[in-house]
Amino acid sequence: MKTLSQEQIALIKKPLPKEAVMPHPSKQNLSTIKAIYVTERFNDVFGIGGWTIKTDLIDNPLALVKNIKITKAGAERTEYTALMKTKFEVAEYGIYYECVASSVNDDIGDASKGAATDAITKIASYIGIGIDVLKGQHDKALVDYSNNLFTDDIKSSIDKCKTKEEVIALSKNMNDDVKSNKEFR
Repeated sequence: MKTLSQEQIALIKKPLPKEAVMPHPSKQNLSTIKAIYVTERFNDVFGIGGWTIKTDLIDNPLALVKNIKITKAGAERTEYTALMKTKFEVAEYGIYYECVASSVNDDIGDASKGAATDAITKIASYIGIGIDVLKGQHDKALVDYSNNLFTDDIKSSIDKCKTKEEVIALSKNMNDDVKSNKEFR
C-alpha cells in the first residue's frame, strides 16, 4: 500500500476556491460545498480513475419515502426522501470510508443523487478536503494560503525585475494562486 506524497497532502489541505462554497439554502449560519469541486480535488489528489464511489439505496421503510406536501401557493407537491449509503475507496492508498446521507427532492432521481452528493462532501471532510469550511474558517484559510504562497524567494525574484515585461515573463512560471495574491498584483 502506498503512502500519500507531500504534494498530495498539500492538495488535500489546500482551501477550495471561493466559488466552491455557498450559503446553506435553509440554515442561515452554515455553508455548503459544491460537490463538483470535491470531485475535482479527488481527481487532482488521486488521479482520474484512481478513486471510486459506490452508492446503495438503504432498503428499509425510510429509504425512499414519498410525501405529499402543500406548497405556500396551495398546490400539491410530491417529495421523495432518499437514504443512501455511499462508499468511497482509493485502493492504492488503503483509503476507505462509508457515509449514510439523505436528501429530499420532488424528483426521485435527484433525491438519490442529492443523498450521494451530501455523502461525498462529508467523506471529503474526513480526508481533510474542505475541512476549513466545516470549521467556519474558509475565508481565513484562503487568505492564509495565498499569503503563504507569496514567499520571500518570490518577492526577491520580483524585486530583481526592472521592467513590467520581466515581471510578466517571471509570472508565466508561477502558480495561479501566487499570481492571484493581492501583494503580487
